[in-house]
Amino acid sequence: MKANSPVPDPGPLWASMSFPFHHVLYPQGFPLLVKSNDPGVIRAAELSWAGCSQRFRETPIELRFLVSDSPTRRKPPNPLFRAQSNLLTIVADAHNFATCDLVDGFGFACLTKAAVLNRDYLRQQFLEAMAYILLDTSHVVALHAACVRKDGHGVLLAGDSGAGKSSLAYACARRGWTYVSDDGSLLVLRKPGRTIIGNPQAFRFRPSVTHLFPEIHATTKSRNGKPTMEIRTEHLANVVTADESDIDHIIFLRRAEVDGAHLAPVSREDALRRLIQNPWPAELLIQEERVAAIERLLDARCHELTYKHLHPAIDLLEVMIHRGKPNES
Repeated sequence: MKANSPVPDPGPLWASMSFPFHHVLYPQGFPLLVKSNDPGVIRAAELSWAGCSQRFRETPIELRFLVSDSPTRRKPPNPLFRAQSNLLTIVADAHNFATCDLVDGFGFACLTKAAVLNRDYLRQQFLEAMAYILLDTSHVVALHAACVRKDGHGVLLAGDSGAGKSSLAYACARRGWTYVSDDGSLLVLRKPGRTIIGNPQAFRFRPSVTHLFPEIHATTKSRNGKPTMEIRTEHLANVVTADESDIDHIIFLRRAEVDGAHLAPVSREDALRRLIQNPWPAELLIQEERVAAIERLLDARCHELTYKHLHPAIDLLEVMIHRGKPNES
């Protein structure tokens, strides 16, 4: 758009807003079209996904960001998320909110300039949140699990918050395992087999991780209301990464108070119950596809790993991989 071109009237609903800035990116390999009237939104999207290349030829998800000239300079509060039927809303305040259509893969946000200038806030609370929500209701099942690989054998590390998924994944990577994802593994809905895709560009830890790994140094920031340290893998020596892995073992992590590590089989029914965490409205037709994808994943061997210290846990996992059966200790 030329500088001297008249700016079209967006209308009372901003329905005719012009979006001179747009870019296609590929979060976890899926096409995403981002449009905005502010170039800061595009720069923030590039920070999140510029390193991702296309791997899937799906219809692009589309996000539009309408940035106002509101004079406020205060960062908005963290938003609330609510959903019914095919609609999800993200509301921070009267000037910063978004709506997503969970069926059509479309979303738009109205934001202040102050929200856009705070890139961490923009990326975490709106840009990445909206993109991953629409991916999770269109193309993938997001699993709260880390993913690592040893000698060609993919291992999914699942568990509740605090079970040590990121710490164990990093400890495995330090020992020469291939790192795929920490606490954000994606199971592709319409791809046969047990393939997990991830974002191996970073590790995210709680600040207490420095007691385990003194070499980690990073600024602590708030992410989803929790203090988080983010470490780019490109800055870590000798860490091997991969964008995806086929899964041979699913390991549910459980912290213990006593020394040693122990592996116990988990039934298919119990594993399905633990992995299915579906926050989306029951009306969405994609529910059956999500369950079918997880059931396909459960053709892998499932165990619970009870452990206190990282190194005995990794020893046990390596024995499991090399011998094909758990060696309890």
